[in-house]
Amino acid sequence: MDIIAPIITPFRSGKVDVETFINHAKNIMKKGVDALFVAGTTGLGPALSLEEREALLEAASSVTRRVIMQVGFLNVYDVLALVKYAEKFDIEAVASVPPYYFPGLSQRQVAKYFRELCAATSLPVYLYNYPAAVGRNVDAEMAKAIGCLKGVKDTNPDLAHTLAYKRLMPEIKAYKGSDSLVMASFAVGLDGVIVASANYIPDVLVKIRDAVLRRDVEKAKRLQFLINEILEVATPLGYNSSVYELVRIFQGYDPGEPRPPIYPLESEEREKLAKAVSRIKEALNKL
Repeated sequence: MDIIAPIITPFRSGKVDVETFINHAKNIMKKGVDALFVAGTTGLGPALSLEEREALLEAASSVTRRVIMQVGFLNVYDVLALVKYAEKFDIEAVASVPPYYFPGLSQRQVAKYFRELCAATSLPVYLYNYPAAVGRNVDAEMAKAIGCLKGVKDTNPDLAHTLAYKRLMPEIKAYKGSDSLVMASFAVGLDGVIVASANYIPDVLVKIRDAVLRRDVEKAKRLQFLINEILEVATPLGYNSSVYELVRIFQGYDPGEPRPPIYPLESEEREKLAKAVSRIKEALNKL
């Protein structure tokens, strides 16, 4: 069961800070992260240019071969260009959200998009299913009908929705993308999780996985509940922005800042988050 980090993209004055990206990747992998999911939602992928994504792919590949590169753009030619660029590196897979913004696309057209990706590369192609973000749900039946997908990151609060991919396509990798369902995802035997908390508390996710494998339900549950408490504080402040501050709090270094429209937290918001998390941090350290 993999712990995969949808790694943040550090910015300085609006520009990608590749050195900080590499240092952060090395740190979280040393602390238990198994693979990196690059340019996803937590990595602010939709705010990145093709050239910036290429730079991040190269940087991630210098740290580990276990890279899943999110290649989705509105411009399909940029998608295909990034897929071709990814073939230069010995990475694990490419992933894509379905085409978004245009609600009039038919299921046939969405399926054709993914089949074009599969035909364009020898790398495994994963579905990144995030209905709340893209306004479209590619469920297990549709994913099976596409016929060439090798994995899925499913970001929604419905565990049964993710399990359906494994039921209909037992050969694929199925990962949950919800921080609040880490314990449950391990307990039901999914292939792992791709969660933002891997950026700031990777060691805690390792403890949850170990506790589940030992059938220590109580410990796994206590750890999960503490993660949920972090989410309750961070989400109203803007979770994407909060992740950068949570890296500072838990990992003790400056991970850069997000890029607008994901604005950095204001000073009072940072103070509120740090104060609320201090008790949680202490409780996590005792488990």
